[in-house]
Amino acid sequence: MASGHQPNLLSLKHKTGQMIVSGFEGTCLNSRTEKLIAEQGIGGLILFERNYKNPKQLKKLIEDLQSLTAQNSPPLFISVDQEGGRVARLNEPFTQFPPMCCLGEANSDDLAYRFGLAMGKEMKAVGINMDYAPVLDVHSNPENPIIGKRAISSNRDVVARLGCKIIQGFKDAGTFPVGKHFPGHGDTSQDSHLTLPRVERSKESLEKIELVPFAQAFQEGLDVIMTAHVVYPAWDEDSAATFSNYILNDLLRKKMQFQGLVMSDDLEMHAVTQTPEELPALAINAGVDLFLICHDLDKVTRLQDAMIDGIETGKIPHETVDHSFNRIIKSKEKLTDDNEMDLEQILEENKKLAEEMRSYLTE
Repeated sequence: MASGHQPNLLSLKHKTGQMIVSGFEGTCLNSRTEKLIAEQGIGGLILFERNYKNPKQLKKLIEDLQSLTAQNSPPLFISVDQEGGRVARLNEPFTQFPPMCCLGEANSDDLAYRFGLAMGKEMKAVGINMDYAPVLDVHSNPENPIIGKRAISSNRDVVARLGCKIIQGFKDAGTFPVGKHFPGHGDTSQDSHLTLPRVERSKESLEKIELVPFAQAFQEGLDVIMTAHVVYPAWDEDSAATFSNYILNDLLRKKMQFQGLVMSDDLEMHAVTQTPEELPALAINAGVDLFLICHDLDKVTRLQDAMIDGIETGKIPHETVDHSFNRIIKSKEKLTDDNEMDLEQILEENKKLAEEMRSYLTE
């Protein structure tokens, strides 16, 4: 690790900043976004439609964002929620892939790998280095209002096998895949964007179905998972997975031996009722490394201030923050500089792949 990244040499502002992935406004640099990176030391950004006009503009924006990081600081995670189907933040000319359920219908390792590689290359070509995909949830509840066709399959083994192939494709393209939504959002009957769902299943059933794709993905070398804002009473009667020490520490870290980054789902979703001041101690003590706030920059500042205050007052152990920081730096060391990639050629190839995938789509 470069000396400039040693945790004890960094201010708390920049150390806590590395633990935040924030949304931002605009299609070009502005003073607020500059402050977010240069002053607050925010370590990651998430892109939305509001940041995108065309690929050329997006590539320039990302280059400008990366140029704001301090000397010897690690690069930014530049992330996007681009799964295919209805979850796609970047519209045409980016490839409009069909939802992942068609990969389950095709049940082809080769097609799943080619999809991960294609999506990963497309993102990498404009400077995006992290994609919130694949969905590793098993579609075990037909009434689920939020997962549905986003899931690869209702069969845990198909999700596990094809999910691993997608991950392999992303990694070969040089883009971080993020497996979601740990420990499984497939059996909910409510949408965590709107309320806090509960999955009333036995521990044995959850372990036999929901955890299988994640366990295999960890063996495949998945570096980042996103948590579910869902309560699993069999494991933790009160806390959603994002705030559950049992789920993120005992289950994920100790039992499943996951060594990578634990990232929250968006902390502005209605399933999260805690204030930005309450969130840091809850989430860090549970085991969260990266906090995702998609829209409200005031909440980002309040969250970061509360993190610093929590560390200074002892509510948040300094050692825990250092562990998260070191995991983040270790992951970022895997990021490679973008070689010039021919986006037009990639898009042309991917259009054919999207058609091939669409042929397996059933109503």
